[in-house]
Amino acid sequence: MQAANTRDCAAIMRYFAFLEEELKKPDHGIDEYSGARKVEAYRAENELYNGPSFDTISSIGANGAVIHYKPEKESAMKLNNDEIYLLDSGGQYTDGTTDITRTGHFGGKAPTAFQKEAYTRVLMGVLDLERIVWPGDSTISGADMDILARMHLWSNGQDFKHGTGHGVGTYLNVHEGPQGISRASKCKLEEGMCVSDEPGFYQDGEFGIRIENVIVCVKHPVHANFLMWRNMTVAPYCRELIEPSVLTVEHINYINEFHQRCLKELTPFL
Repeated sequence: MQAANTRDCAAIMRYFAFLEEELKKPDHGIDEYSGARKVEAYRAENELYNGPSFDTISSIGANGAVIHYKPEKESAMKLNNDEIYLLDSGGQYTDGTTDITRTGHFGGKAPTAFQKEAYTRVLMGVLDLERIVWPGDSTISGADMDILARMHLWSNGQDFKHGTGHGVGTYLNVHEGPQGISRASKCKLEEGMCVSDEPGFYQDGEFGIRIENVIVCVKHPVHANFLMWRNMTVAPYCRELIEPSVLTVEHINYINEFHQRCLKELTPFL
């Protein structure tokens, strides 16, 4: 499952690197729909790839605020490097199932302070959920953890109207219960369970932000009978959208360490 996610993240980063260069060209011709097809083409270069795990959400600007947006060939918006781009996609591989969302900005008109703070608060929720440690002999469920992904948004009068995470199968369903992270998820979390970690923020008519990793429940390496999450999605976050002044020192160090891990694990595939 980790190997599948690592290869999948390399495909996503190849696509984002492609966009970073192509969107500088005024006549690039890439829209939300053709972008989604390009992502699948990068994934398909891997011999263990067997198809998408769900319909790709490729959305620019205001379309990103539509949580379950699906681009259509006839109506897809042209991509640009001035607005926020949200890509939520996944693949089915013989050795695992992936689901990843990255929200990016490609260096044209600078993102606003409001957009950067919103992105950063979403990211803090991703990280705070990922870093929690809990006793394995308890009945801790996703309902107990949902607030971790929301508290930094709540403190700023913001929220998102979907669950924080769903169960993920291994070459099975990309949405697979009974485990999950939401106020309705009462299933005890146990070693080996995979869930998505995907808080967001959506400004209607303007932009959408979502960051999603697949995390797996593992034994804590030091504390006996305790559990923790391990992040299997090794794709870096968008530095252009991070506002460092909102972050704690612990968050900054954790992001920097994670980006070093991304560099190490993705480089062989790039």
